[in-house]
Amino acid sequence: MESDLLIGGDIGGTHMRLALVTPDGEILHQSREATLVRAGAADVVGRLALQCREMMEEGRRAGGRARAVGLGVAGKIDRRAGAVLFSPNLPTMNGFPLAGELGRALVLPVFLENDADVFGVGESLLGAGRGIPHWIGVTLGTGVGGCLILGGKLWRGDDLGFCGELGHMVIDPGGPLCACGLRGCLEAHASSSALKQGVRDAVNGGRLRKGILHEACLTGELTSELICQEARLGDDLSRDLFHRLGWSLGLALAGLFSVLGLRHAVIGGGVCSGWDLFIGPLMESLTHHSSMLDPGQAVIRRGELGDEAALAGSARLAWARISGSHESTS
Repeated sequence: MESDLLIGGDIGGTHMRLALVTPDGEILHQSREATLVRAGAADVVGRLALQCREMMEEGRRAGGRARAVGLGVAGKIDRRAGAVLFSPNLPTMNGFPLAGELGRALVLPVFLENDADVFGVGESLLGAGRGIPHWIGVTLGTGVGGCLILGGKLWRGDDLGFCGELGHMVIDPGGPLCACGLRGCLEAHASSSALKQGVRDAVNGGRLRKGILHEACLTGELTSELICQEARLGDDLSRDLFHRLGWSLGLALAGLFSVLGLRHAVIGGGVCSGWDLFIGPLMESLTHHSSMLDPGQAVIRRGELGDEAALAGSARLAWARISGSHESTS
């Protein structure tokens, strides 16, 4: 008898990752490709379909069958229509019926979810959120995503296509321009994009005239990983950018903890490679901006699953949709 399997995916502004996953979240096989979103939505769907077919074949070799595809996608999502409504970091996908197009190509049900939501489900199921009934999730990547786990379940609010969008909370009205069009969003201070923009601004403003980051900026090879590396080597600009990142996160979390009456947060995403560079400023800022919560009661955890959180979470939510089970994270 064939075992039931799912394909879980995470479609970000830089990479799209897929995995073959069991209903309880075990990852059997995974792959990664560049998103190349500028090539257009149809190109993304075509390459996604090829990746999914490879996963389906892996499933057959393992004695199972892929029953559905779940995709975590950055931005505002219409889950019922299976469409990306608005994604600052995937602009060519805006309004595109991704689930329908991919589903027709694969002859499988495809479900879209917000990428931070699937991170939250994955970390609750297998990672840093296990056993914590209420917590705030933050993802630091190309942008900043967020989710809420309340009572052990993913909180969807009024199901408007967005919930827990921490990245687009304005924390500094006169701050830098965000990809969403507003100024001073958390994402404009605390993302990979913000780190890189900070270096570009220093180069363009004449404050950074030489060195590795200057050269990388001019050649188009600037990455948040390189900025992290330079910060650890003592580069003042890089350290200042990570300090700003942590301070901004602490400010945002202080407000959210006060509003929601919570004290737990789990932070994941690629920028967490610089955890040691921003957790100190984050806790300092949280202390400075907290009036209701005793900062000593706050628990800030680093995500345990890395990229696998979103893969396990998207598969879990797809299983809930086809099996009729409740969208519990446990």
